[in-house]
Amino acid sequence: MNYDIKTEEGMANSVAWTEQHFSMLRDGAVWHVPRSGTVVMVCPSRKEATIHKGFLPDDSITLVIKAMGWTVTIL
Repeated sequence: MNYDIKTEEGMANSVAWTEQHFSMLRDGAVWHVPRSGTVVMVCPSRKEATIHKGFLPDDSITLVIKAMGWTVTIL
């Protein structure tokens, strides 16, 4: 499956995967992204995410969450 967010298909697939993942989380849940050490706190009821950048910042996480229509705060 194409997850290259530089392509329309890849962005759509990435958004769909992330929406599915976030649908299983409750307000205040934390998602740790191992590849970058990024921590994302989510509030699905308000479509808000707070991102704590890790040891290898990955802007693709922010781009995908914003493409979902969510508000993103970066700390």
